[in-house]
Amino acid sequence: MKKTVEFSGKEFNEQAVDGKEFHGKEFHGKEFLIEAASRFRTPSYVFDADAFLDRARSFVRIFSDSSKKVRINYCMKANPFLAEASLAFTDRIEVCSFGEFLITEKLGIPAEKLLISGVLKKEEDIDRIVRSCRDKALYTAESPAQLSSLEKAARKYGLILNVYLRLTSGNQFGMDEETILTILKNFDSYPDLTFYGIHYFSGTQKHRFRIHEREIKKLDLFIQRLESETGRKVLHLEYGTGFGVPYFIDQKEDATSEEYLKSFLALLNGMEYSGQISLEMGRALAFDCGYYLTEIWDRKTSGEKTYVITDGGIHQLNYDGQLRGMYQPFMDLIRGGNIDRIDAEGGQKYTVCGSLCTANDILAADLFSQELMTGDILVFERIGAYSFYEGMQLFLSHELPAVALYSREEGLRPARKRMETCSLNMAAE
Repeated sequence: MKKTVEFSGKEFNEQAVDGKEFHGKEFHGKEFLIEAASRFRTPSYVFDADAFLDRARSFVRIFSDSSKKVRINYCMKANPFLAEASLAFTDRIEVCSFGEFLITEKLGIPAEKLLISGVLKKEEDIDRIVRSCRDKALYTAESPAQLSSLEKAARKYGLILNVYLRLTSGNQFGMDEETILTILKNFDSYPDLTFYGIHYFSGTQKHRFRIHEREIKKLDLFIQRLESETGRKVLHLEYGTGFGVPYFIDQKEDATSEEYLKSFLALLNGMEYSGQISLEMGRALAFDCGYYLTEIWDRKTSGEKTYVITDGGIHQLNYDGQLRGMYQPFMDLIRGGNIDRIDAEGGQKYTVCGSLCTANDILAADLFSQELMTGDILVFERIGAYSFYEGMQLFLSHELPAVALYSREEGLRPARKRMETCSLNMAAE
C-alpha cells in the first residue's frame, strides 16, 4: 500500500512495512527509537532527518560567511535514504552510479539538482542518463574515454553538456594534470561540451588541517597553471572535503568543529582562484543522524568473559576504523519501554557479538554497562553515513533490516521493508 505525503516540501512514496502504516506522531528526545523498535522489529535502522538538516544548516551558516561563492553538494552515496531531504539545502546531489541515478529518478528529483559523477560510466548508462537529464544536470569526466562518451551522447540528442574534468589525487579517480591540460588545449574537438570546471576528491576521514591546506594550495596552483597555459577560465571548482568525523566515545570532533571549519573557510578565502566553489560532503553531514537497533537473544559466560548475542552483526553495521569491536561506539539501551544511555559505571563487562558464524563478528569487545539481559535492545548511534551498508549484507543469508525515517513533523515513516536475502544466494529456478 502506498500513499503520498509531504516532507521538506517534496513528495515521496510511503510504503507500508509488514502490512502496517505509520502516521505522523510527535516524539520527544529519543522516544521515537522505542516506537521504531516496537513497530519495525530488530535489526532495523532509523535516520533522523531533522538532525541531518540541523547539521547541514550549521555548515551552510559557516560557509555563507565567505568572500567567495561557496555552496554545498550532498554525496548521496553516504546515505541514499537522505537524498530527498538534502534538497532543502544542497546545491547539487552527487550521483556516483547508474543505480543511484535510478533512485533519484524514482524519487522525482529534478535533473537540475544532479551532478552525475562516478569512476565508471558505461556508454549505455551515459546515453540513458543524458536522454533523461539532458543539459540540466552537470557531468564529470574521469577519463578521455568518458569525455568522448559524453560528447557522443550530447551530439546524439542535440545538446551542449556542462562537464567537470576530474583531477586525480594519485589514485584511480580522475586524470592527471598533463592529461587535463592536453584535453583543454584541444577542447574544440568536443563541440557539444562546455568546460564547466575542475572536480577534485582525494579521500575521506581527513582529520588533519595540513591535508586540506596542502590540497587547497595544490588546486589553486593548478588552476593558475591551467588558465595560463590553455587560456580557459575555471569558473567552478568542486572539492570533496572528506572531513573526518568522530565515531567512538574517546574521539573528539575535530575536522567538523566550528573552529576547524572557519579555519578551512579562511583557506578558501585566501585562494587566488576567484570562481564558485562547491563543497562536496556526505559523511560529515549525515554520520550522526542514524541509529542501528539490534536485540539481545542470548547471553552466556565462557571463562572470564560474558557474551551477549544479538540478531544483528558486522554484516549490517560497520564503523570506519573499527576492528573486532576494539573501539566503543556511542550506545543506548531500550528496555521495558524506556531508553537510557549505556552506563559504563554499571561495572559489568560484556562482549557484544552478532549473529554471524565468524569470530570477527564483534560489535563491542569490552562494553562496560549496566546488566544486559535477553530482550534488551541495543542502539548503536552515529551510523547515518556508510556505516549501515558497508558490511557484508548477503553473508549467511540474513535479512536486510527495515529502514525508517523520522522527523518531528511526520513522525516515523517506513522507507524500506524488512527483506529476506536467501533468494539472492541460490540458483534461479
